[in-house]
Amino acid sequence: MTTALIMAGGKGTRLDLDYEKPMVKVNTKPMISYVIEALSFSTYIDKILVAVSPNTPCTADYVKKYPVIVVKTKGLGYIEDLSDILSNRKYVDEDEVVMTIVSDLPFITSTQIDDVLDNYYERKKPAMCVSVPAYLFEKYGITPTMVYEGLVPTGVNLLLANNKEQDQTIYVSKNIELAFNINTLDDLDLSEHYIKKRW
Repeated sequence: MTTALIMAGGKGTRLDLDYEKPMVKVNTKPMISYVIEALSFSTYIDKILVAVSPNTPCTADYVKKYPVIVVKTKGLGYIEDLSDILSNRKYVDEDEVVMTIVSDLPFITSTQIDDVLDNYYERKKPAMCVSVPAYLFEKYGITPTMVYEGLVPTGVNLLLANNKEQDQTIYVSKNIELAFNINTLDDLDLSEHYIKKRW
């Protein structure tokens, strides 16, 4: 069983908007809807959890239209909220495979999700971080939030639900869609330009 966990409880302060980050619209739809729909069509994903917090009440209400399980967190931070969920057997079994994914990847597709999971299961390691080469960010004019050894984390990770230290591999994807992690207004503007080229 593979469970997807969408982390949708952050304030999104870098966007400097007066509404919730997962609800920011890209091409007329809230960003989180693209992520949910991509996960729904994955051949691997059996269950979708959406982690919300007191910061994202509108998101919590919006996602009820989808076949997902809403998980209410304290909103103390990404790591704290993730740890609480992974240790809660109401939502995930011990050692269950969990794909954590951010809510601001509006161009991700089910094909890309399946590609990531193909690689995860082939590697036979408990954890995997998905990154994109930094040069792709430069090519498309996107500002990365963090670069480590020429790679940028995408916000997509695989791990087992046991809150233990896990042996991790890094999967380098060259899908530009994984680079469009919308964190700033500049990112949002770039995404609109990308849409025009894509469609």
